[in-house]
Amino acid sequence: MADRLRAHGIGVEVVTIVSDGDVRAPDAPIGEGIFVTALERALAGGEIDLAVHSAKDLPLDEDPRTAVAAYPERADPRDALVTRGREASLDELPKGARVGTDSPRRAGFVRSLRPDLEVVALHGNVDTRLQRLDSGHADALVLAAAGLDRLGARARAVRLEPDVMPPAPGQGALAVQVRRDDAEVAAILAPIDDPDVRGAVVAERALLKAMGGGCRAPVGAVAERSGSGFTLLAGAVTPDGRTRHVLRLTLNGEVAHTVSGAAQELNRNVPIRARALIDTRPELDERLRTAVEGLGFRHLHVPAIEIGDTPNAGGLERARARLGEYDWVVVTSRRGVEALLGSGVALPARVRWAAVGDSTAEALRGHGVEVACVPAAATAAAIPAAMGVLGSLKGARVLLARADAAGGALPRRLADLGAVVDDVVAYRTSTAPSGSRRVLAAALEDPQLEALIFASGSAVKGLVELSGAAPDTLRRMKVITIGPKTSAVARDHGFVVTKESNTRDSAGLAAALRSALDEEVERWVASQQRLLV
Repeated sequence: MADRLRAHGIGVEVVTIVSDGDVRAPDAPIGEGIFVTALERALAGGEIDLAVHSAKDLPLDEDPRTAVAAYPERADPRDALVTRGREASLDELPKGARVGTDSPRRAGFVRSLRPDLEVVALHGNVDTRLQRLDSGHADALVLAAAGLDRLGARARAVRLEPDVMPPAPGQGALAVQVRRDDAEVAAILAPIDDPDVRGAVVAERALLKAMGGGCRAPVGAVAERSGSGFTLLAGAVTPDGRTRHVLRLTLNGEVAHTVSGAAQELNRNVPIRARALIDTRPELDERLRTAVEGLGFRHLHVPAIEIGDTPNAGGLERARARLGEYDWVVVTSRRGVEALLGSGVALPARVRWAAVGDSTAEALRGHGVEVACVPAAATAAAIPAAMGVLGSLKGARVLLARADAAGGALPRRLADLGAVVDDVVAYRTSTAPSGSRRVLAAALEDPQLEALIFASGSAVKGLVELSGAAPDTLRRMKVITIGPKTSAVARDHGFVVTKESNTRDSAGLAAALRSALDEEVERWVASQQRLLV
């Protein structure tokens, strides 16, 4: 880069900066941004005017004060196998041979292709690792071909094709970073920016973003220009190599949408679970957990509220005994269904049943109830109008079975339409169950914790109570809520709501999370594709 700028008449001073990655202990693991942060700090502080990075080392969320002004032409993006003796392919290595790498991605794909090989952790720069190879620490190494080429160390190296070993996103490319407000240096670098390399690297790293991974994720991707678009080969593998999935797709225009779909396919097939999510609902819902895991999250169940029987169940028991006296029974949740019908009750033929949401209706049908009314909008507010379409409510006797914490808007609206309403407490809710404190503390230790799910305002209050001194940590998370009332409570407690479910059920929460992730990738791609000048 220095030579190229000098060839254009630009005076250049090369400043060597020692990164955290350069001074780590030989066998210390690599953290996110370990080779980048010191350079970004010097750049943002005005000590240097541009920084040159390996594109694969850049954290997906870079310092907001900086931007990549140029991706010059790219070196070979593939990995290579280097052996101690003669050149050999992965297939030709003897059984039990030791293969050195410090990459979970490379280790996983090596194990998937040759389970009989022994993968050993080898750290350090290329020269150090080659020396350790020759001194007998390993029989072979997997390294980036670009690093070997740039150092003139091609001997004994056999290139590994991407469908065998999908390379790290951005591998072989350089990223030239400037201060975001430095238009002068950005303009100098503009002619060096290769739009094909930028497009490929952005697509590869967008897939990594959609997977929720960082530079250590066992995910590979490489894109290349194909006509007016790009072809993208992507793969993921579990670190033990037992599960791998590789796919190839065409990118034309809608990069974010396409890579999001590819990430969902990889997450469904390879359980790497690169991020974590807290579900605050009182009961574990297997459908939501399956959907969340399909989006690449580890599902952490931390009940922020507890459901129990009402202390005074007389009203509920009287209502159960007199069901035949009602014209309508309205139930707003699965828990209300179980409280009302769970221990078995005779179902009178003339009563009509209304349910808030498909999951509540499904629970009623499970007890043999024929549901007459399920409003299109899965909210309690939509129930009165939907019932009214089926006939006047004037003088109708309505049983409303719901939680002790429910608001008064629904019975008032039914009464306004002429109904005679018995509003019965079917179950009670209490916030911040003591058994969840230890579970939450463990969840907060997870460095990949990224999102929260709230299905009620009570759950918001409960999680804040449980978190004690850590609410600020939680408020930085993505927040998915089940509806506008829960969103309002979340905002009152300082949370920023990322996405709101369109339906009050597990499917709606999962769809809202998926939409939030898709929009995040779309914004990221737009920010990376936009040239500075």
